[in-house]
Amino acid sequence: MLIRFTVENFLSFKDEVEFSMVAGRQRRHPDHILPRKSKRDLRVLKTAVIYGANASGKSNLIKAMSFAKNLIVQGTRPNQRIATSPFLFDTTTKDLPSKFNFDIRCNKQIYAYGFEVDRRNVQSEWLYEIRPRRSSKMIFERVTDSARQTHVTPGNVPYTPEQDEQFFEFVAKGTRPNQLFLTECIERNVTYFEEVSRWFNEKLVLVFPDTRPAGIEIAFMSDETFKSQFINLVKRFDLGIENIRLENFEFESETRIPAEVKDQIMQDIQEMSLDPESHAIIQIPALNILVLVDENQKIISKKFVTLHIVTGDDKHESLELTEESEGTQRIFEIIPALFELLNDERERVFVIDELDRRLHSMLSYKILELFLSKSKGTNNQLIVTTHEVGILDLDLLRRDEIWFIEKNNTGASSAYPLEEFHPRYDKDIRKSYLQGRYGAIPLLPSRRRLELEG
Repeated sequence: MLIRFTVENFLSFKDEVEFSMVAGRQRRHPDHILPRKSKRDLRVLKTAVIYGANASGKSNLIKAMSFAKNLIVQGTRPNQRIATSPFLFDTTTKDLPSKFNFDIRCNKQIYAYGFEVDRRNVQSEWLYEIRPRRSSKMIFERVTDSARQTHVTPGNVPYTPEQDEQFFEFVAKGTRPNQLFLTECIERNVTYFEEVSRWFNEKLVLVFPDTRPAGIEIAFMSDETFKSQFINLVKRFDLGIENIRLENFEFESETRIPAEVKDQIMQDIQEMSLDPESHAIIQIPALNILVLVDENQKIISKKFVTLHIVTGDDKHESLELTEESEGTQRIFEIIPALFELLNDERERVFVIDELDRRLHSMLSYKILELFLSKSKGTNNQLIVTTHEVGILDLDLLRRDEIWFIEKNNTGASSAYPLEEFHPRYDKDIRKSYLQGRYGAIPLLPSRRRLELEG
């Protein structure tokens, strides 16, 4: 689970900004707190909703998480520049490093992992075991000196008989100045910090407006449980869809697939089919198309089709998913995340930027309501950014689950929770937000001023 994330000197975040999932002291909605193993465990929230004006920095917070995750999971090539983006509107920050830190829980352990990077070097890196109400334990600290040499200081490293302290030092010395030590360990199959690296690779899932989930068609075709629950979730949103199926179509005559893409697909299929044990499967998420080769080397193409009731007729009218409204297509993009959040026992943190994009306000509300009511007992978390004020409802959310991001007159973003304002539970926080009492809204000129300036 994600406990806390901090970022400094990246995009619109000049000073250190903290985003926390730690629950406050309020007692409302106790089921919104993740299950605890013992009374000493931190009280961590399962949901956060982030508001702010356009260009306030909401998406930049998610981009900061994404930058850090990509650097950890994908690493860098030798001599590759690190694509960091320091705060540009101050001459004192342009050449300073960007800083990122995650406090996370993996199984029963809480870790603080972070790093500072500029365009050439990982200047510092650290991993600590956090022990609530007790002193923290350093697992390792890393610095890169002025000669671009990496130095890693070991602390409470979980050595194994196969990987001892000498091996640790060998990997540390081989870590390039532009590479994270954690990533180097991943690439060298070092298992010391496997739990932490797996959290970033598997548990943290970032969904941007242009993200197209892969694998839906395959799961729909091969997993009856997924298919059934997928259809049930679609019906919950009252989209007028009675059923969904994967329908065969002629690949060669499909005009929506550009000729060069078809040629590439055919080439990929031929290369994969050289191995008799392989099965060529290619997806085109933008078109919701699946192309596969069966055991007889025959191409089978499938696409999503939705079925609608026709008044006065026993038959159903079918539509391709691309013929459905953009809102319906958006629901199809979000449902895989909901499916995992409601069913996955592996613990996931889904962060969705612009939840309300192309959605009716009631659908955005329904998604959060569904997750909060049906995810009891799981350790999954859902964090979203949105403009949808209909979600600002203390019957739906706790005060500490609502966050605001605001940009000041120097272009720097800050983040703060609604909890800081201590609104009463019977207060109309939606109205107060629109009146500007919590900040994080556009400051528009009055009509009179526009007329005078015109």
